[in-house]
Amino acid sequence: MPVENVSLLAAFAAGILAFISPCILPLVPIYIGYLSGSAVSETAPSRWVTFGHALAFVLGFSLIFTVLGAAVGLLGGLLTTHMPLIRRLSGLLLIVLGLSVAGVLKIPLLAQERQIQWQPASPSYPASFLVGLIFALGWTPCVGPILGAILVLAGTSETVAQGAFLLAIFSLGLGVPFLLVGLALGQMRGLLRRINRYGNVIYLISGGFLVLMGLLLLTDVLFRLNSLLQNLWTPPL
Repeated sequence: MPVENVSLLAAFAAGILAFISPCILPLVPIYIGYLSGSAVSETAPSRWVTFGHALAFVLGFSLIFTVLGAAVGLLGGLLTTHMPLIRRLSGLLLIVLGLSVAGVLKIPLLAQERQIQWQPASPSYPASFLVGLIFALGWTPCVGPILGAILVLAGTSETVAQGAFLLAIFSLGLGVPFLLVGLALGQMRGLLRRINRYGNVIYLISGGFLVLMGLLLLTDVLFRLNSLLQNLWTPPL
């Protein structure tokens, strides 16, 4: 199954939903502020310094997510003869994850905190990159199901490159808002607080999105849409 437009758009949208999830959004200014030193220094760093720390942080978690995508793509490639069954099981798993995010199902395993705490002694770009790595390894409960759903989708891509690319697009969806906050930290604080007021709505939208993706995968509609788009974009010989 080639990674085409529908899967890529889904991965990018999932990254944005992960960013605005109530367990990540309120922490974004804190993350960026401490990494760049603006939260502990009387003299605020320039926006480009803050942006640089945000970029290093994004590169850190993008590396981990992309490697994970490659790993599940490799696994999918090894099981390619069973891919029709895997797609259907993956669709069911996505539906369960979506219902969990929406609060319809309570799954204790997904509700467990798995955070790794580390704060750099002083701001530096390597430290921000390391915090990005730690951020990716210590998923919070509400981001875990969304990331897990994209990993499930990457597993159906059947190749290392396609799985890695899908998770790179997910990282882009999650990372671009981080970069925008880094570029305009002061101006973005108010906007982030307003978005965070709609946490319950965001949970419902995220859960509904995952359930929809699960249904598309379960019924093979996603596979057919991707194949249709591939044919449309492939020039005739």
